[in-house]
Amino acid sequence: MVCVLCNLKPAKMRDIVSQAMVLAASSSDGSKVELVEPPESAIIGERVIFPGFEGEPDDLLNPKKKIFETLAVDLHTNENLVACYKDVPFTTSAGVCKVSSISNGPVR
Repeated sequence: MVCVLCNLKPAKMRDIVSQAMVLAASSSDGSKVELVEPPESAIIGERVIFPGFEGEPDDLLNPKKKIFETLAVDLHTNENLVACYKDVPFTTSAGVCKVSSISNGPVR
């Protein structure tokens, strides 16, 4: 299982229409990339939340407003390998989402 950003405007990539983006962390030098994974007991399709940040997601992110690009600078892993937004863990009903070994790396 992986974490996916699902409300992107559909875009054609290599003749396939994509409507989502898989989230991954990368090492500081870019030599290593790891998928952000929810806990094994997380429910497939469950919404990831960020405690303290309430509200409903947009149905579709407007690419002209560059919403993801604005938020992306605050997505990272911490020293415990937990994926975070502004130091708040990506959280599911089963716990937090993590990567295998990249600490303090950007998530995109």
